[in-house]
Amino acid sequence: MQISSIYDTNAKQWKSRLAGLLEFIRAHGEKRITNQACKVLARLTPDQLSEPGISLLVATVRGQNGRQLAGVSFVSGFGAEACLVAVHPFYRNRHTGTALMAAQLKRLGHLQCSVACDNTASLKMCFNIGLAADTLTTGPTGKPTLLLRSPHHTGSTTISPQEGELLCQSPS
Repeated sequence: MQISSIYDTNAKQWKSRLAGLLEFIRAHGEKRITNQACKVLARLTPDQLSEPGISLLVATVRGQNGRQLAGVSFVSGFGAEACLVAVHPFYRNRHTGTALMAAQLKRLGHLQCSVACDNTASLKMCFNIGLAADTLTTGPTGKPTLLLRSPHHTGSTTISPQEGELLCQSPS
């Protein structure tokens, strides 16, 4: 499996390439990709691919007819605006989604995403790359949803001890 970034694309080829990726997501996203994330991807331009916090990755495998698409991952706003992963059913449970998300995290430096609590496969994928649950919210479909973030970029306020302050208040 090879993970590649889509960033330098010909404007003439862009519309058909984007349409193909959106069709792949519709076919293999298990109806778990939010409409908002799909809209953000559908409006994406080739110029935006070089902006900070935006990344479009594909996982491909070698097939009889050349490289074939196994998975897609798109992040916008470091995940605050959109974060999605879709993997072809044949390549699930082979860490394809985890590899895509790990590559996103490495590429962007920090990442966040929202995952419905009943989407155990996506939660496992996010936890496998080191994302941590930060907030429990209600998602766009009314389901309980976890906001997951890379540990060094949490929205939580951390109180650091002052010099000389005890780190542990109750001795064991």
